[in-house]
Amino acid sequence: MSGTDVDILLITGPAGVGKSTLCWEASGLLAEAGIPHAAIESDELDRVFPKPGAEELASLAPGARDVSQLNLAALWATYRALGHRRLLMSGVILHPAFDRRWILAAIPEARISIVRLRAGDEALLARLDRREHGAGRDAQIERSLRQSRRMASEAAEDYLVIDTDGQSPAELARLVLARTGWLNPA
Repeated sequence: MSGTDVDILLITGPAGVGKSTLCWEASGLLAEAGIPHAAIESDELDRVFPKPGAEELASLAPGARDVSQLNLAALWATYRALGHRRLLMSGVILHPAFDRRWILAAIPEARISIVRLRAGDEALLARLDRREHGAGRDAQIERSLRQSRRMASEAAEDYLVIDTDGQSPAELARLVLARTGWLNPA
């Protein structure tokens, strides 16, 4: 990695597959190994109501089309100033080409590696059943199953696809970091 390069490990998959948990576990392993990094959940980058439109965003940054882009750029400016060059990021990435564009608009010097987590319907339902409560529960479960089926039907030759069924978060984090080379920085 040269002085200005940034490596992003983008953890994606359907809601409930374990993206956030994997990021927390991976972050812990990287910290134990003394490897500097930052971790960001993409859901938190646009958790605002009402969502700003293109006109509002353009007044803040010409050409900006997504509030996530502006917020990621702001956060990353701080992390970069602190010397960080690695970013763990999680999110349901349903439109990889679009998401790559706004991420690269926020961090132009980044190289993005995508890890897509996959779970069988039974495991996904069990995980969602443990975490989803209230009025939106059934809608979230249906949405997650649709996301899972859509992702399973898409080509993933540019991604590292990891099956999560039967593996603990710690096992998955070790596997992902080993397969991506993040535990052995150059």
